[in-house]
Amino acid sequence: NVENDGPDAHISSVSWIQEGGGHLAVGTSWGKTLLWDVHSQKKLRNMGGHSDRVGALSWNRHILSSGGRDNLIVNHDVRIAEHKVATLSSHTQEVCGLAWSPDGMTLASG
Repeated sequence: NVENDGPDAHISSVSWIQEGGGHLAVGTSWGKTLLWDVHSQKKLRNMGGHSDRVGALSWNRHILSSGGRDNLIVNHDVRIAEHKVATLSSHTQEVCGLAWSPDGMTLASG
């Protein structure tokens, strides 16, 4: 079980940070986005923003974008306490894929 959310809770997406390599973002079936330090094996952050499964994650430096079954994309700045810096709501169905362009200027979603 993930974060004691019940027996049906599961990990629904993962993404390594590009720089530094020791941090892993984890999306859950209960709408949470977790940030883990894999070297110390400790959870660093528990970030909300979704009401359903987080099925897509993509990093752009310190910004982690999460896409969910709730049709939302949330941009989290993992450096600050009030992490949610943008919520994009133009999807009409689940966000299944996210990818930042190599220059970090454009986020593709589907």
